[in-house]
Amino acid sequence: MNNTTHTDALIIGAGPAGISTALHLLQTNPNWAGRMAIVDKATHPREKLCGGGVTRSGEAVLTRLGLPFEPEHIFVKELRFVYRGSVYTLYDDPVFRITRRADFDHWLAQQAEKRGARLYQGEAVTDLIPHRDGVEVVTQKRTFYAKSVVVADGSNSFARKKLKWPGGKHKARLLEVLTPETIQNSPAHQNGAAVFDFSALPENLQGYYWDFPSLIKGQAMMNRGVFDSRSAAARPRAALKDVLRRSMAARGRYLEEVPLKGYPIHCFDPRGQLAMPRIILAGDAAGVDPLVGEGIAFALQYGAAAAAALSDAFQRNDFSFNTYKPRVQRDPLLGRLNTRVKLARLIYGFKYKWQFDIAWKLLPALVQFLAWYAPESMPFESPKLVKSQT
Repeated sequence: MNNTTHTDALIIGAGPAGISTALHLLQTNPNWAGRMAIVDKATHPREKLCGGGVTRSGEAVLTRLGLPFEPEHIFVKELRFVYRGSVYTLYDDPVFRITRRADFDHWLAQQAEKRGARLYQGEAVTDLIPHRDGVEVVTQKRTFYAKSVVVADGSNSFARKKLKWPGGKHKARLLEVLTPETIQNSPAHQNGAAVFDFSALPENLQGYYWDFPSLIKGQAMMNRGVFDSRSAAARPRAALKDVLRRSMAARGRYLEEVPLKGYPIHCFDPRGQLAMPRIILAGDAAGVDPLVGEGIAFALQYGAAAAAALSDAFQRNDFSFNTYKPRVQRDPLLGRLNTRVKLARLIYGFKYKWQFDIAWKLLPALVQFLAWYAPESMPFESPKLVKSQT
């Protein structure tokens, strides 16, 4: 293996999960800077389709890493839940932040590099070959031989496919557009108001339409899209473009006037495999929330779990990673994924409009119950929903 770079840990993917893994390793021991490498097929800043919501849970991970939030963002102070003319609003200061993933991911990668991480960008992985004592990872420019590998290369993970990883068939669907706005004429920007509109649930949409106020280099934009969980696989598929078109038209915006982008999300499966000898999954490659598609906070926390698993493996010289999945499921944040999978299958499994109507009327009571019974499952500090005008 001439011209091979040997390393203790190779992280495939320089998004939030991969970079968070590196940052947590460096926080544990700065000497990890010389013992690991990160490789990514893209070069920062790169576009990443995403609503860009960073909840308190995600900020808490950044705070523990000693990283004050610096990327350009908007504070959401009103979160409006809409269903066929009925509105509940959650108020907080803030409920969460909205940022652009290109900016956020670039900033996060820069923080890792400042702390000594080696980041190889614009270098796609082309092959992975597990061996008894390590994993051979071939990229477009070099070959790595790693004692351990963290696969964090997203929902369409090349590494998962190359390794013929079992499972991973549940994919949510998303469509997204950006519409230019003016702050003077945008109450959403003025008030920090975001919308989750569930009106299309009876039309087989297993999710919602969203409106998120956003900023791109100071320009006011509205991030609009449709999330379709597909947790109830037996139900017919919703016509996502039609839902998006109607929802935008109701707000005076037109789908044909803006570029449309779509992408899948690999959803978390409680029965799925998260590790094999010398290799673990993190972030979207491991699976994200199928209830509302929240990804950033979970990705950041996957980094904490992956880093802890790596440190433990080297300390015990045991690279089976048999304890990684239990570690993920015991984690206070990542453990919420199990609850959200159950809720997604229950709610999106309804077949009739009257079931959604009843569930909507019970929503405030359900939120209050969950806040009491399982507070760790709530992404908001104040879970009280207020009945509002449309």
